Amino acid sequence: MNAHNDIKKCFFDLYKRFPIDVDRGEGAYLFGKDGSWYLDFLSGIAVNALGYNHPAILSALEKQMKRNLHLSNYFIQDIQVELAARLIELTPFSKVFFTNSGTEAIEGLLKVVKKWARQNNKKEIIAFEGSFHGRSLGALSITIQEKYQSSFLPLLPDIITVPFNNAAALEKAISSRTAAIFYEGITGEGGVRPVSDEMFTVMNKGRDTYGYLIIADEIQTGVGRTGKFYHFEHTPLIPDAIATAKGLGGGLPLGAFMVLEHLSEIFVRGEHGTTYGGNPLACAAGLATVNTVADKQFLNNVEQRGYYFKSQLQHIVDDFKDQVVDVRGMGLMLGMELKNPAQSVMDEAFKQGLIINIAGGNTLRFVPPLIVDEILIDEACNKLHKTLKILFL
Repeated sequence: MNAHNDIKKCFFDLYKRFPIDVDRGEGAYLFGKDGSWYLDFLSGIAVNALGYNHPAILSALEKQMKRNLHLSNYFIQDIQVELAARLIELTPFSKVFFTNSGTEAIEGLLKVVKKWARQNNKKEIIAFEGSFHGRSLGALSITIQEKYQSSFLPLLPDIITVPFNNAAALEKAISSRTAAIFYEGITGEGGVRPVSDEMFTVMNKGRDTYGYLIIADEIQTGVGRTGKFYHFEHTPLIPDAIATAKGLGGGLPLGAFMVLEHLSEIFVRGEHGTTYGGNPLACAAGLATVNTVADKQFLNNVEQRGYYFKSQLQHIVDDFKDQVVDVRGMGLMLGMELKNPAQSVMDEAFKQGLIINIAGGNTLRFVPPLIVDEILIDEACNKLHKTLKILFL
């Protein structure tokens, strides 16, 4: 069977797929069955935090596979408990709920907010234009992008939309009716745009005044991606709860939501649940990933390599000022905004052996494995420079 040729026979036509039949991955590289190879600076959309075939993950999976692949949550699973305890140790949060994905983590937090709001006589949820929180109907309700929402209306009521990084509009939208604000510290699908310090100041001040919840979507920014274990550590606020996924499982499907102590008893038994969430194999990979990434030197390396990567991308901006607007982001979550749609750049970069993708229409997104060094960053930048030279010079 030729997977690439038969893809349309088997699946809904929902993805623009790279024209490669993948054989395997190693480190930061993907290898095709035809002998081709590519430097992967997309890393499964920020999922493969430690790249491909990392020894710590392989060892953890081999050990767990010999024990069991699945137990329902009617059983105590030591690997689940170890990972939950480690996350609590590394963060200010007091309770964890494991999911299979970031979308499910957001859905769980929407239930937290809905129940808490009912108890506190509140009803409105604030979300920002350009946000992306998932594709299920609840998560889609706070994903404020018309292209994702329009075919599935009506969605959840009482969602208040605020323009991104408009602190005055946010201050005006906040009231005694506000139950929660959902935010991404750096937007993913919205174009790799960091939330401004002014926005965090308004969020904090409003919470002090009106007593709502602040929910951080750390699905893409979490688990070391920005040089801190979670992005909120860069900011002046501690959210009441966060959603985390992508890099958390080190390549396996694993997400979670975590809450502060004052929300730790929000659910009673039976009000929420999952069949696969907290799968022991995924938790084993997750624990290996978390223990590797949480090391201070590892996080320092991510931060320093992020600075280096951003500086090298800035050199490319200087060489192509007529085509490139700027470079944004933090750590190893960076975006390069172009003046025109970026599809042709993504396609040509692939031909040059570099895998990246597009966020927000005209922004190239770079989320390489956190293990990349300056040599790999230089290789990526050389391939990108060559790509832009072919297209624009």
